[in-house]
Amino acid sequence: MNAFLIPFLLISHGVRGFSVEHETAIRTELFTKRSYDLKVRPDPIVLLQVRLNLLTINYMDILEQSFKVTGWLTVQWYDNRLSWKKPANESGGFIFATEEQVWRPALIVSNSMNHFEIIQDEYCPLRIDNTGMIIWDPPGIYEVNCKADVTYYPFDTQECSIVLQSWGYNLREVNITALDNTINTRLMKPNGEWDMEIPYYRIVKKRDIKKDDYSKIIFHFKIRRRTQYYWLNIILPVIVNSILTALVFALPAESGEKISYSLTVLLSFMVLLTLVAYKIPSISLDTSLIVVYFASVLILGAMSVLFTTIVLDLYFRGVDESIPPWLLFLFRNIIGRLVFYEGCKRQHFRKKLKRVISSVEIKSIKLKNENEEVAENPKVSQLEDTGEKMLSWQDISKILDRFFLWVYLILIIVINIAFLTITSANSS
Repeated sequence: MNAFLIPFLLISHGVRGFSVEHETAIRTELFTKRSYDLKVRPDPIVLLQVRLNLLTINYMDILEQSFKVTGWLTVQWYDNRLSWKKPANESGGFIFATEEQVWRPALIVSNSMNHFEIIQDEYCPLRIDNTGMIIWDPPGIYEVNCKADVTYYPFDTQECSIVLQSWGYNLREVNITALDNTINTRLMKPNGEWDMEIPYYRIVKKRDIKKDDYSKIIFHFKIRRRTQYYWLNIILPVIVNSILTALVFALPAESGEKISYSLTVLLSFMVLLTLVAYKIPSISLDTSLIVVYFASVLILGAMSVLFTTIVLDLYFRGVDESIPPWLLFLFRNIIGRLVFYEGCKRQHFRKKLKRVISSVEIKSIKLKNENEEVAENPKVSQLEDTGEKMLSWQDISKILDRFFLWVYLILIIVINIAFLTITSANSS
């Protein structure tokens, strides 16, 4: 109902809306009778108020060191030559013009990657109101140079900027300031890979204005990579693969599958690296922690094949081959006890028990008949045989297997926790 009443109210109050004749008269007055010259700037120092409006983040190319967004600029300034007195009964107080009709500032994006040229759009109209205020909204796709830091990839945060600068007119002729307190992101659509934090601007101010100084405003962006994809497709498979690398030492040597298992795990990790290699930025300016992490897991996997070969070589050695005393001492008294190998603990207990029982049995026999020859006691002989039993090559192989299992588990836990702690701290 209100929509039908508005035209009648306008007519009854004598409010005049848009008419071709009225706007034509204004344009004739401004551009013809006043002899408007678009080559002359409106004031000695033109104050430009600028706002950047973002629509999308197109991409952040780590390899090319470039950042690309889509949006438009809102540039506002005053030109008193284009002002007119608006009648009290006039509802519309503005007209439109093109770049070829009015003076406009020469602006460039000074850190642009490809199109280093004056911002212009012949199809973008300029809105002019009766006070002489001009609003210009040129759209654009801005691709700028951005130094990327891949140290914490894929939990990285990148900082980029768009530098908008006056061109041709120095600080004594054109001064750029901000139209709003922040960058406009109300119409911005989310990006699948990057999350935009609160952007901000910075105006470069000069205390000593020189002849060649140009006014500029810098729009800063801080973007954080979304990590859900990388967690599920890169990090988690590598963690699982690293754990599988350690489990080769839990597999018994007599199963005959230790070498094939370790090679299978190593090859699966190589296939995984091949699949994710294209996702890792190939840049040498910074060392990525994920590359160091992958290299550490790869080295552990390769060394597990070597250690498994050594374990199997010891396990299948013949019983006629003697064990060096130093090796026997090392595995029975140091490494064996360190990994809680049960054979070493039983051996130590039996040796003590043999000494005690043998001493008691022999003394009792001597007290019974000192002149009689002491007969061989089967209990003593049995304990002596048990106590003097030495570790076999198979025992040494099992001790070494368990030792490598503990070492690998500790290394894998430390490497994974260190990597996740450092990267998560950066992402938070």
